[in-house]
Amino acid sequence: MKLLATFRQKDIFPNQEDNWNEITFEDRLTGKAIVFDNRNHVALVGTKVSSFYLLPGGGIDKKESIETGIVRECLEEIGCKVKLEFNVGTIDDYRNRDKKHCINYCYTARLAGEKGELLLTEDEKKNGLHVIWMPFDKAIDVLEKEVEQLKRGEVAFYNTGYNILRDYRFLKEARSLIKAV
Repeated sequence: MKLLATFRQKDIFPNQEDNWNEITFEDRLTGKAIVFDNRNHVALVGTKVSSFYLLPGGGIDKKESIETGIVRECLEEIGCKVKLEFNVGTIDDYRNRDKKHCINYCYTARLAGEKGELLLTEDEKKNGLHVIWMPFDKAIDVLEKEVEQLKRGEVAFYNTGYNILRDYRFLKEARSLIKAV
């Protein structure tokens, strides 16, 4: 997989100290998907806790492949079986506060059936996790606005800052891949 970017705390929160070279980071594999429905709309996931939307996906279990984990996460978070299509790339990020080195994989995917019910954890239910579908270019616009909010210091949630920048970069890379096909 092609490495698209590496983000450190200074890229997300430029006013915070970035002592990443003094931290022992634990690797965490995550998978994200840009899921298209039959109208070429993509899924974004939001919560009632914040106004931000992100791509579906999450942590990959130790005993599963990246691809299997992404398919499972899509079923849980957007209630849909998906078929992975194109490998978009990877993004590394180093989260000082959590001492995590997240290795984020992303694929494009298509619905493989009907939209169903979300299979949420108790925390996701409590946080009001929900899915919206929108045209691909509009999804890029939504994340671009979130990146601008991040740059203005308007993102209070630590991990959300990383996630916004990561998902925006994945969407932009997918757009260039799709245009090339």
